[in-house]
Amino acid sequence: MNDGLIARIRASAEALRPQMGAFLGELLAIDTENPPGRNYERCVRFLGAKMASLGCEVEYVEVPEEDLAALADESKGWPRHIVVGTFAGTEKRPVLHLSGHYDVVPAGGGWTVDPYGGAIIDGKVYGRGASDMKSGLAAQIYALEVLQHAGIELKGTFVSSAVPDEETGGETGMGYLVRSGRLTKENTDYCIITEPLDPDMICLGHRGTLWFTLAFRGVQSHGSMPSKGLNPIEGMRRLLERIDVRIRPALETVSRYPVSPEGSRKSTLCITTIRAGSKVNTIPDECTASFDWRLIPEQSAAWARGEIMAICDDLVREGIILGYSYTPIVEANPTMVDEDQRLVDALKACGRAVLGRDMGVNVSPGMDDQRFAVHEGGLEATVVYGPGRLALAHTSDEHIALDDLVTGVTILAATAAELLGVRE
Repeated sequence: MNDGLIARIRASAEALRPQMGAFLGELLAIDTENPPGRNYERCVRFLGAKMASLGCEVEYVEVPEEDLAALADESKGWPRHIVVGTFAGTEKRPVLHLSGHYDVVPAGGGWTVDPYGGAIIDGKVYGRGASDMKSGLAAQIYALEVLQHAGIELKGTFVSSAVPDEETGGETGMGYLVRSGRLTKENTDYCIITEPLDPDMICLGHRGTLWFTLAFRGVQSHGSMPSKGLNPIEGMRRLLERIDVRIRPALETVSRYPVSPEGSRKSTLCITTIRAGSKVNTIPDECTASFDWRLIPEQSAAWARGEIMAICDDLVREGIILGYSYTPIVEANPTMVDEDQRLVDALKACGRAVLGRDMGVNVSPGMDDQRFAVHEGGLEATVVYGPGRLALAHTSDEHIALDDLVTGVTILAATAAELLGVRE
């Protein structure tokens, strides 16, 4: 990447700064909370219209009903939509595919601004999804517009997609995009997921995830005669004790990979909900709890599931609980790709040229859509890079600095030019 080309890209990105902020503000004003998944079609139509204005061939995809079985009950009946914009260069290959999710977690409380107002205050754009990750979607689209504004013609093909449901596992979003054959190693050379892992960091992978529910069965009895019953809450307490003994060493293992933040270099296992009982003087017959286990790259989801079920089997065998059921919610193995590859080299070089310093490399503490491209699409040349900051994701008064957005757009545009080649 020569200095002259970087200067042109940087100047164009700066010139388009007001438009970037305004576009992101409009995008944030579309409430796409998930669950349940509202305004999805409106959102993809908004994004697709912008893609079309840049000369992209736009495809709108509605996920078929038969592929929506993974949806939670509160999301059933709400359609799922994807948009893919393709800008063909002068040559068919290589192909760079930028992708991000447009669904956002519920806004919650504690806001001092309208979470769906898209306000720009003191150089920051506010709203649910400003960091995670509608800014990434804006950056994908404006990377192409910046190149066009600078008069830079790409040789290869530039693809941008927006998918739903990453916040609830991604099966009906990126999972469907990959399984439908729209993003695979056969038709794509490079993929960048524009999640918020900080605008000066390249993310090579993410921890694995095991979300599950356990329902312990007991025997109901009067609270004054607990010996006549079998208390499943006591069984859940014993489970937690045994987790501490059996699994604690694995939870204390520090990954050799640069998971960020530092505290996430270990596996984490949290009990996040617990429900039991209906009356103060009645021993319940069931106790249900949900768990969130994040796995370092050295561990697997199958191993983790096996550890939990082995403890539960012991509790049944010892008569501590009558029985149990294990219900998976999300099961995703850790994802890691090689740092020594063309895509990472290009991002590093362009980042250094734009920032004036070396970019860092990290691993995400939470799962994201990278895993679908890598594990199901077979595309090892998939990394995560976006303009948002991880520390601001899912927070009250979520925002992104316009400086970060412009930086992210500039680096993505430069990387596209580097990977796809340009006509002189």
